Amino acid sequence: MNYDAFEELDYFTNISNLDSNNYMDNTVNNNLINNQNVNSSLFTPYEGYIKGNLFKNLYNSYKNYKPFNIKINNEQDELLLNVNELSFARHELNLLLDNYPNNMNVLNMYNRYLKMEDEARKNYERRFGPLEVTSDKQTNTPFAWVKDKWPWEM
Repeated sequence: MNYDAFEELDYFTNISNLDSNNYMDNTVNNNLINNQNVNSSLFTPYEGYIKGNLFKNLYNSYKNYKPFNIKINNEQDELLLNVNELSFARHELNLLLDNYPNNMNVLNMYNRYLKMEDEARKNYERRFGPLEVTSDKQTNTPFAWVKDKWPWEM
């Protein structure tokens, strides 16, 4: 998948938006400030998802552990993975915003991922049913949650 928001936004170059009154460790803070290129600072949403961290400079592998590449068996698996990786990336950016709440570049990227996640979720639900009980698809009768198979039953 092409992540335009990921490629076009370099949010670490605008250091003036960083809040200096935060409680992050100095090493982490310096790593965030010194990375000028988003492609060298962030993993793709998929790679961040399988590694459990969107930020390359904050990722430490455990011993000789190698992240498992997810095997996609069908279209449903692919669409669900897309929802999950975008949700993870958005959540990681949300955590960064907790520390740098005035960084408009991070907020813009967060909003782009939020929109992409919403589109991916709607695409999945159009094809395979609701993912959450709060889904828009739940407003129809018969009530889709009890009619369709649950995601883990597929």
